[in-house]
Amino acid sequence: MTIEAVRLGALEQKFAVFEHRLSELEDRHETVPTRVTKLEQGFEHMAGQLSELNAGQQTLTVAVNDIGAKVGRLLTILTVVASVLQMVVPALLRVWFP
Repeated sequence: MTIEAVRLGALEQKFAVFEHRLSELEDRHETVPTRVTKLEQGFEHMAGQLSELNAGQQTLTVAVNDIGAKVGRLLTILTVVASVLQMVVPALLRVWFP
């Protein structure tokens, strides 16, 4: 083999590697629209789930606020009743047991 034959063989090998890499790049490029479409569908699905979750969270927030208001009212009523009982019970006990 001559030097030119060795050079030509090396050049052909490099060109074959280049062609292989180029075909791999083309194959990946052809699948990009499919992958993008799948990603878009995934994002749309997640956006729908997030909006449903947001609606559920708002409903839960309203329910918790309502329960909090009821508990606040109940504590107020119990405090008033306890205060009245603290004043009335000793007076009644003095009347019944002089």
